Amino acid sequence: MAVQLEIDVSQKLIIATFSGEVTDADVLGLASKVHSHPDFDPSLSILWDFSGVTAGTVSTAAMRELSWRKSILSPASMHVIIASQDHIFGLFRMGEVFAQKTKPNVVVVRTLEEARKFLGSEKAG
Repeated sequence: MAVQLEIDVSQKLIIATFSGEVTDADVLGLASKVHSHPDFDPSLSILWDFSGVTAGTVSTAAMRELSWRKSILSPASMHVIIASQDHIFGLFRMGEVFAQKTKPNVVVVRTLEEARKFLGSEKAG
């Protein structure tokens, strides 16, 4: 499995941890997986953690589609993406630019420590 999903209601945070090889289907299918989770709440923020990814075939077309989709979360929700590897960081940074109208609170960072700054110090582990 390329993504593990956890919803921490007390921290108001959805944590999606990607590992191994990640594909377009993994990235594009996350919203459906989150929405069907019994603890889903649209007021939560989300952390996408790609630090455990070893390979992947996420395309720029999938990134555009993901970025242009309306978020299932509230407009005030943060979308924080940890992308420590250069190629993943670049791909999601492009997505951050594409998503400015659909997800105004998207930020791509390299480390968990940077993610904590955007989510609040108690969130994100």
